[in-house]
Amino acid sequence: MGNEEQKFWKDSYTAIERLVLPPDTNIFNALYGGRLVEWIDNVASIVSFKHSRRRTVTGSMDSIFFLSQIRMGDIVTMKGRINYVGKTTMEIEVDVFSEESLTGEKKFATKAYLTYVAIDQNGKATAVPRLKLETEDDEKRFKEGEERSKTRNEKLSVVREEAKAYDV
Repeated sequence: MGNEEQKFWKDSYTAIERLVLPPDTNIFNALYGGRLVEWIDNVASIVSFKHSRRRTVTGSMDSIFFLSQIRMGDIVTMKGRINYVGKTTMEIEVDVFSEESLTGEKKFATKAYLTYVAIDQNGKATAVPRLKLETEDDEKRFKEGEERSKTRNEKLSVVREEAKAYDV
């Protein structure tokens, strides 16, 4: 398996729903931000496995903006899809919606972009299938993902340089 293989984003699309229970909430009966980040990472992980059929690790998570509060008893829907792939990396978008369980009122809660890296049994980065683009939307998402990937790589270089100051 490598870059010669191609897959559609639909092949790895993942949607998961969770009910917000008391252990998931803070003292204000709102979903812990960290719990939502955990759930988002889980959805993206599943997408990365389905696309690559390799071991994968989280490489980065872009900024997350909590646009609407998610309360205890709400139903949280997370939809994950591949937007862009590099040689060994995959950008996965996860959109999050909340639904008030008694009224059915739905709100868009947040969007996150995560980068996953496929690795072999020795922990070395390994090739992933390319993304087969079908529609204009697929092409647009791919180009936008490619730009975000360039920005992430620039930021990663800066962080690696800063980290050298801490090397012992």
